[in-house]
Amino acid sequence: MVTIETHQFTIGSSAGCDLILDHPSISRAHVKIYFNGESILIEDLHSEKGTFVFHHGEFKRIKTAKVRPETKIRLGSELDAREVRDLINEYQKKKEKDKYDIVKKVRSEGLKRCRECGSVMAKSKVHCDCCGAVFDG
Repeated sequence: MVTIETHQFTIGSSAGCDLILDHPSISRAHVKIYFNGESILIEDLHSEKGTFVFHHGEFKRIKTAKVRPETKIRLGSELDAREVRDLINEYQKKKEKDKYDIVKKVRSEGLKRCRECGSVMAKSKVHCDCCGAVFDG
């Protein structure tokens, strides 16, 4: 049996979202996208202005929808439609950049990472506050 890892990310205007869209038509937490190698699911997070999927020649407001990568969606009432694959690619690029930025910060500020959970901490630490791993010398 093969297990396929499912990824998810949120889009909204809040700093806590994975992709931030600063626009009056976008709610703080607007939509969540789940994806893996086989399928994509979009879930509106009770946004005020809605999430719309292009289906049979028109945009239809949805709560949840299973879509294809080339499906166009519109977030809110005023933004241009975008293909779901473009949003997924944008998320993956941001995730990769964030990973690089953390590595850069660890090197430049003399920090270290826990080998067990990946938490970043001061080099002087002898154990991880996150997972409890104990470090050798």
